[in-house]
Amino acid sequence: KTWPSRDSILEMCVACGERHGLDEKTRFNTSLEKLEVKGDTLNGGHYELHLTTEDASETLKVSALISCPGTFYNPIDIKWPGRDEFGGYVCHGSYDSINYDKLKDATVCIVGHGGFTIENVRTCVERKAKKIYVVCRHRHLAGPKMVSWMVSGAAVPLPGPYVVEAFQMMYSLLGVDVWAHPVVNANADRSSAILTQTTTFGVTDIYFLACYYKVCEIVNGEIEKLSKGKVILTDGKELECNVIMKCLGSTGATDFDEIIGFQFYQGWWVNGDPLLPVVAPAKGVQAKNFAGFSLAPGYAGMIVTNRYILDDPTRFLGVRDWLPKTTKDDHYECNYIYKGSHVLATMVILQGQFPDLTAELAEADKLKAEKHMKAHPLEKHLSECLAEWKMYIKMMKDHGQIAADAEEIEYPYTKENIEEISARAEKTILEDYEKAMAKMAKKAGKA
Repeated sequence: KTWPSRDSILEMCVACGERHGLDEKTRFNTSLEKLEVKGDTLNGGHYELHLTTEDASETLKVSALISCPGTFYNPIDIKWPGRDEFGGYVCHGSYDSINYDKLKDATVCIVGHGGFTIENVRTCVERKAKKIYVVCRHRHLAGPKMVSWMVSGAAVPLPGPYVVEAFQMMYSLLGVDVWAHPVVNANADRSSAILTQTTTFGVTDIYFLACYYKVCEIVNGEIEKLSKGKVILTDGKELECNVIMKCLGSTGATDFDEIIGFQFYQGWWVNGDPLLPVVAPAKGVQAKNFAGFSLAPGYAGMIVTNRYILDDPTRFLGVRDWLPKTTKDDHYECNYIYKGSHVLATMVILQGQFPDLTAELAEADKLKAEKHMKAHPLEKHLSECLAEWKMYIKMMKDHGQIAADAEEIEYPYTKENIEEISARAEKTILEDYEKAMAKMAKKAGKA
């Protein structure tokens, strides 16, 4: 299925784990309390992991530790004056904390503009909310489904200008100029574009439909206080609502820095130790080429890189001091969470120094693209997106969220315009590759 359910994804992961014997090597309900370094771990030393379960504790001796602590532990919260006077329903838009029955016929104020906001606009439409306000300091970019399909199906990461151009096809419905958006930093002729924002691209089409039909309205600002049936912004603007949904992001594991003995990162290796990599979601987006909008492609590259270094840790020693370094901030509890720019710089340096690693990562990208296109060929995926587009227009009419005779806006993506932009992107990628090869040959000739 193109968009499988949560349960079916979990079933697939369990089946895959069992097929590869991971169920016999995985220990659930076990906590890492402390890591101790014993001797020179590259010359006969080891690590001791202090583990606890509900009723026991033990020490485990290991040669390396790959940590995957995650970042979604608790929702970030804000409490505004006037909560008791407000009289409505207030919740977080994540962590299974929503009472969906409260959304019917409600005017909902969603606070924040990250991925959870994008998902909850869809939820509010499906649950028959009357009106949706999104109050945010920054209107981040969301990723249309066909653009997500394009980057996931690219054997070589898609250059930023083509991602912006593809975004623009959808954003034109809302009168938004993506090239002028603060997220986009392009050169004068728009042959290069870096996209930078503090949250990932929430992949959606229904968000754009809801905004187009004014079911959802984006309001730039911050809430100062609440009053009866209203939120009052710092600029004095008042919005009537009876549901407030907080989508403000999440905190990480506040004890992980201490557990791992974090002092600094070089790349994503704790304290510059090639045997202590950390795989965690990077904060936001910063990229000039795109291989996917989800976390998985980034993880895949990090996993390949970690295995490459673990196979021969001495490889790391020669490049360690070139990698980006971040030191511990004692006023911050989650130093292990790195930024997208940190990962990007690390990968650029490593691939520049290890051609065999670069080739292996390229093969991984190629395999991802092949599997993606086999499972989701263009015409099939496009037809599913178009059918969903029409379904949500009908849904909003049936719910009374828009007039029964409202114009049915056309889906902005077609087989022709997707193939056309993809062909130009492939041509640019090939031209850039040929220029790079020519430059290398010229340099080799001089040597």
